[in-house]
Amino acid sequence: MQARGRAVLATLLLVAFPVVVVAVGVASVVAGLQIPGKSGIYIMGAGLAIMIALGFGLVSALRARRPPIEGPRLDRDAHPALWEMIDDLAAQVKTRPPDEIVLIGEINAAVSEDARFLGLRPGRRTMLIGLPLLAAMSVSELRSVLAHELGHYSGGHTRLLALTYRGTQTLAFTVDRLDGGPARALLSAYSKLYLLVARSANRRQELQADEASVLAAGSRTAAAALRKAATLSPLWKDYAERYLSLGATARRTPAVLLGFRSYLNHPVQRDWMAEYAEDVIDGEELSKYDSHPPTKRRIAALAGVPDNPVKPDARPGWALLGAPKVDVPEAELDVLIRDVGPRADWDEVIKRAGRASVAEGAKLLTSAGIESRLAPRGTIGEVVRVLRDGDADALAKPLRAPSREEGRELLTELFADTVTAAMIDNGVAAHRLNWGGGWELCLGDGEPFDVVELVGPAVQSPRAVDELVHNLQLLNVPAAYFCKQEPHREPDPAEARMLGMFTALKAKRSLYDLIVCDTEVVLLPMARAVLIRRGLAGLIGARGVSDRKRIRKLRERGLDDLRAEPGARRIPFTDIVAGGFPRRKLTAYLTLDLSDGETLELAMTGNTEDFGTAHDELTAFFGSLKA
Repeated sequence: MQARGRAVLATLLLVAFPVVVVAVGVASVVAGLQIPGKSGIYIMGAGLAIMIALGFGLVSALRARRPPIEGPRLDRDAHPALWEMIDDLAAQVKTRPPDEIVLIGEINAAVSEDARFLGLRPGRRTMLIGLPLLAAMSVSELRSVLAHELGHYSGGHTRLLALTYRGTQTLAFTVDRLDGGPARALLSAYSKLYLLVARSANRRQELQADEASVLAAGSRTAAAALRKAATLSPLWKDYAERYLSLGATARRTPAVLLGFRSYLNHPVQRDWMAEYAEDVIDGEELSKYDSHPPTKRRIAALAGVPDNPVKPDARPGWALLGAPKVDVPEAELDVLIRDVGPRADWDEVIKRAGRASVAEGAKLLTSAGIESRLAPRGTIGEVVRVLRDGDADALAKPLRAPSREEGRELLTELFADTVTAAMIDNGVAAHRLNWGGGWELCLGDGEPFDVVELVGPAVQSPRAVDELVHNLQLLNVPAAYFCKQEPHREPDPAEARMLGMFTALKAKRSLYDLIVCDTEVVLLPMARAVLIRRGLAGLIGARGVSDRKRIRKLRERGLDDLRAEPGARRIPFTDIVAGGFPRRKLTAYLTLDLSDGETLELAMTGNTEDFGTAHDELTAFFGSLKA
């Protein structure tokens, strides 16, 4: 069946569902009238109940709206080059441009539409651009990606294909909003049938959208953009773990996108992409519910599209922003990283992070010297004396390594950290950025230097100590040096944060909500009317929606207001001496033993729900009390 036929079938499924809802009710009434006695009444009642539940679920689906998309907006006036390109692409593929552009923190680009009535009524369009793509892709590659996204709404797609695309998105969102009951079960089953048909049409739509990429950027650039998009995720994860994490260590906020582009351009990463890109693409998992064909198939399909060679633009994608030097740092703080200190270039970040890292090692060695009483001040001269006396194992003992050999290896590393700190503080060496391997210590002339090789022989044998002392003198490392630690930065005092909440806990025939914060818990009386509303919402599969609305309203009120609620009780963690989640017979309880001898026992009823991380946070807190 061709894409158009699949789209027709998917659309018929979409439109026919209200008829199915009514048919369930009519069939149950007819069957109830045909069957005598109580059986007929039960069948009629059950059918009508299912019809009502489905009806409410359908109304919920028709009214469903996506939550607002978070992220910085790129206004037309502030970013004329980007909007000019998108307007040009929209004209090429014969569709209207998006109403807004939002930056997100993912390796992705997408076009969404706030469609109504199961996607049958078009609405406000939003284009999402992953901020990392602005660093990873050239202007030409980004042009290809955005043309593909706009192609989803182009005149090249029939109205039926557009219906299936929006209907698929909205229906999946709607099923996720329903929490249980017959409405969710039947809507979920219907959704799977619909998706099976619609996804086939969507996969064809992806291939058609790829044709828009070729029209906008040429087949070579379109294929390169597809390969890059498929392989960027593992590289971004590696970059974040190995480099972005250094910002917090250095107490400096780095240039994320500038660093990511430098990281990608390093030979190590370029060689990795050349060697493993095809393996990543070949390893893509396939499912009949996938909305996208495999990347390999998409690249192969480009060969059948008439090429439209376009002059390549190798500038980074961020060149399309109005003022990249201002816009990029602001957007990074909005969607990628938190502000951990003053802005700094990567060389400064690496130097500060390297110094902080070796300072931690030196601190551990100083602690071992104090505990062993062999090097009470932690100076290099004291450690050298210990090694000369053959007491390396005694100095390493407080480090509690599993074996003698591992103890000496650890002692070597920590002593090397101390010597490195001395070399840095005396201006002899510094850590240098290496996008292929983190960092490396270099001397003033730029030559890499391995301090472990310098101190290792002396840790293993007293006979090598004299050579070590000679080399330390050549490096201007004084025997009296000890590593000064930066003062510990206390966290900024902040209002207690709500981490989660238990609903409908029972104590002495009364119901309570328990709000779990990072420093306390707050017990709030729960009105019976709330329980009734939750029950009614559960009948139509919207109990979770009801709970989320209530929790959102509680959060909006703030902790100060909630603490002042009549009957509310605030219990700081400092007043809790023990607690747990015991189970007696068929009932689970939450118990809190307080410092004044009182024990609170809250039963978990059938209506109790755990939102957020309430259970995990309390479990961890109770565990810390036992430690």
